[in-house]
Amino acid sequence: MTIFEKELMDPQYDNDYHSRMLSLSREEKYDSYYKTLEFGTAGMRGKMGVGPNRMHIYQIRRVSAAFGNYLLSEREDASCVIAFDSRNSSLEFSREAAVTLASMGIKVYLFRDYSSTPELSFAVRSLRASGGVVITASHNPPEYNGYKVYHYSGRQLLDEEAAKVLDFFENLPSKITNSSYSQLIEEGKIEFVSLEVLDEYDKTLLSGIKKESQAELRVVYSALHGVAGRGTKALLSKMGVEFIPVESQFEPDGTFPEAKYPNPEEPSVFEKALELGREKQADLLLASDPDGDRLGAMVYHEGEYVSLSGNEIGLLMAGYLMAQSRGEVITSIVSGYLLEDMARDLGSKVTRTLTGFKYIGERMNQIFDFLLGYEESYGYLSLDHARDKDAIQAAGRLCEMAKVYKEEGKTLIDVLNEIYEKYGYEKNKQIVFTLEGAEGAEKIKELMDGFRMDPLVSLDGRELIKSTDYLNDETGYPKSNVLMNFYEGGHWLAFRPSGTEPKLKIYLGLRGQDREELEEVYERVRLQLESLATI
Repeated sequence: MTIFEKELMDPQYDNDYHSRMLSLSREEKYDSYYKTLEFGTAGMRGKMGVGPNRMHIYQIRRVSAAFGNYLLSEREDASCVIAFDSRNSSLEFSREAAVTLASMGIKVYLFRDYSSTPELSFAVRSLRASGGVVITASHNPPEYNGYKVYHYSGRQLLDEEAAKVLDFFENLPSKITNSSYSQLIEEGKIEFVSLEVLDEYDKTLLSGIKKESQAELRVVYSALHGVAGRGTKALLSKMGVEFIPVESQFEPDGTFPEAKYPNPEEPSVFEKALELGREKQADLLLASDPDGDRLGAMVYHEGEYVSLSGNEIGLLMAGYLMAQSRGEVITSIVSGYLLEDMARDLGSKVTRTLTGFKYIGERMNQIFDFLLGYEESYGYLSLDHARDKDAIQAAGRLCEMAKVYKEEGKTLIDVLNEIYEKYGYEKNKQIVFTLEGAEGAEKIKELMDGFRMDPLVSLDGRELIKSTDYLNDETGYPKSNVLMNFYEGGHWLAFRPSGTEPKLKIYLGLRGQDREELEEVYERVRLQLESLATI
């Protein structure tokens, strides 16, 4: 009997679920049932629907039971904080997670309303909970949802911790019985996160921002229909920033009507902000993703708006903070390497981690001189309040910097150019191949195997110096499906399948003393790589 047939005959699935099963096309049926959604260090994420390869209420129940077993194996009197974003079904999924965990005897603190991922991380720490869950698919399209799990320190789970949850997941009973939501609330087993915790989060962010600058700053902001609007508006307004929201994108809306791919890395999401920015003559344009952990920015400079990449925002923050005090900056192996030159000059330290902010969060737990954690994928943290990236806090820090530099007659682009003139130019880009479904997953595997067996020995005439395979070599890091090549002149490449999306990512880093020449090198290398990974 197939999995599809078993589900169709199983009475634990309701009539609506069975009806949706029967309405699947042949292609949808195959993609929904050919595998089970993977549980990894980022939790579980996928398209919503029916079947083991989709997110739905029964999937939430099962993964919650597995996470609950993990929490109870670590501590008998376990507790868990649960948050949810603006996506369709996030509220329903959060309540199912709460009911499942509370039915297991785990004390649950449930956010009453939409909340951001960094607020969840903060609340786990503030409430001294055993763990946390946030229902979100971050910046994925609207048909996706997910289940991110958190350690008691506020970071996401590391590999060995996630492996324990996966073991519980693979050995669950076929049916999980829960109490009712209303009964568990009445019995005090599910408790709502208090407003005091949210106020504490807001005050912590504000206290970490320097407010000496009196420069006027006008900022246009888009929440991209996500949950960070409230917190960002509160913080920037208290900083004296003139806050101008893109009204049509400010309120939470899981259909993302004006941002079908609500990722601040995508230039297209700034379309409305650009219109409003030009009208209002704004200094900065900011956009955060639906769960409020990533931030994108554009800067008004010499008559036009200029995009900042995640690497450039991280570099600007690092330079600003290292100029004030020595400490440690933590970033990933696929973020730009100009950072080391600047840190050496300013007397600070750089630590590299694997991709994934959980590794940055874990490193934060080990040190006492933390300055900044960031990834090139638009995630930053410059305060000690959480252990995950925070777009609200990052917006505050970026506005603080913009105000300080404006008093000096500079924009953030001016400061970035000063960095490049002092340490040399750097060009960091991603080439991304999206490969959906079973065939796509197999193609990604074939490409990674090919890059390993037949490495690119020359990049625009620069010879390969070193290749590091984080999956097969002894690197001192946890095993990870990443291959990095380092070339003469400071150029580098990294090949990595996304852990949360059906994508193969090729990261590219180029160094040089001449900006125009570096752009020409990039165009040649881009064509070389696109032909190499012919899809």
